[in-house]
Amino acid sequence: MDHSGDTIPRPLDECGPDTDWGELQAPRSTLVLSTAMVDELRRLEPEDGTSPDLLEVVACCLRLRESALLTIAVDGWVWPVTLYPRLRLYRAPVDWLRAPPSGLWAARLAGCEPPPFEPPASHPPRRTAALPPCHYPLAGLLWTLALLGPRNALLGALAAGERFRALERGPEAAARLPGALGSAVARLRAAPAAFETICRWPGLDALRAARLLNGLYLDGRLVTEEGPIDRSAQESAWSHTQPSRWPLHDAPGHAPRGRHPRHWLAP
Repeated sequence: MDHSGDTIPRPLDECGPDTDWGELQAPRSTLVLSTAMVDELRRLEPEDGTSPDLLEVVACCLRLRESALLTIAVDGWVWPVTLYPRLRLYRAPVDWLRAPPSGLWAARLAGCEPPPFEPPASHPPRRTAALPPCHYPLAGLLWTLALLGPRNALLGALAAGERFRALERGPEAAARLPGALGSAVARLRAAPAAFETICRWPGLDALRAARLLNGLYLDGRLVTEEGPIDRSAQESAWSHTQPSRWPLHDAPGHAPRGRHPRHWLAP
């Protein structure tokens, strides 16, 4: 892929063999992927030679705090997305929080390479208007991929977890999750719960619970806990999970007259 256009999505059929996952190529810039990152990519690569799971590779970049250019094939288009975990930023054609590409459920990773450019020197926290062009807060991308992306199961790092708890600290994107997802986060802040228990909460099932926990993990707000469960804390959070008496008020396409429906992750 030509890095001179690393903020331009391209039609998949015009991108040539660079969109086929294979052996890691020689670096095309002065930057290189670390040995640890290369080892992780090889470990994640399926035996049939297809590309590693997109969300697992994103999680790997976050764990290693390593910048990388991900080439993501979505619905006939190839999107270049550069992650800068240390700065909690990403570089892309558009902000995926506000305008996610259609067909993310079938997105696949076509390539993982060193970033074509050095990351921005710094950015003023909490001042997104002052970010460099085509750079956006990383939390929005992480939650978009977790909730709308192709993975329906828990990430490998969470598969063996006994119980999960959400942390108060960290980016506030999860606090703005709507409906049952937001209620589940409130309960997980109050007390830990097993995955099987979370699946039975109002409005959740195994798929939605896995996506929620994956999002919390990528956002740095999920921990695994052991020991007895605090029943009183669980009961205090139960009122936040009750279904709305007027569910259509918050449903997409049922915004009050004169108001526009909010984005699924908007404050």
